[in-house]
Amino acid sequence: MTSYIISRVSISDSNAMRDYMADAPESVYAYGGKYLVRTGDIEALEGEAAYERVVVVEFPDKEKALAWYNSEDYRELRDLRWRSADAHIICVPAEAG
Repeated sequence: MTSYIISRVSISDSNAMRDYMADAPESVYAYGGKYLVRTGDIEALEGEAAYERVVVVEFPDKEKALAWYNSEDYRELRDLRWRSADAHIICVPAEAG
């Protein structure tokens, strides 16, 4: 079943995040992922949007999504993101019961 990784990101080092954003797509595509949303253009309709960026990536299934997130291909990029931003990241299925 299609799954999504959804990230809300607060950036502390914009230069490092620029590098991350330039290099991350290659690792996403390698695991069958596709960006649906990748933006800093956020308008809060309810509550507070206390972050600068939202990213939604679609994967063929949860296994591929988690394989990407935990992969050696992504590890260095994830470490870079950890040093340059705080994020709230979840993995959800396309259909929920």
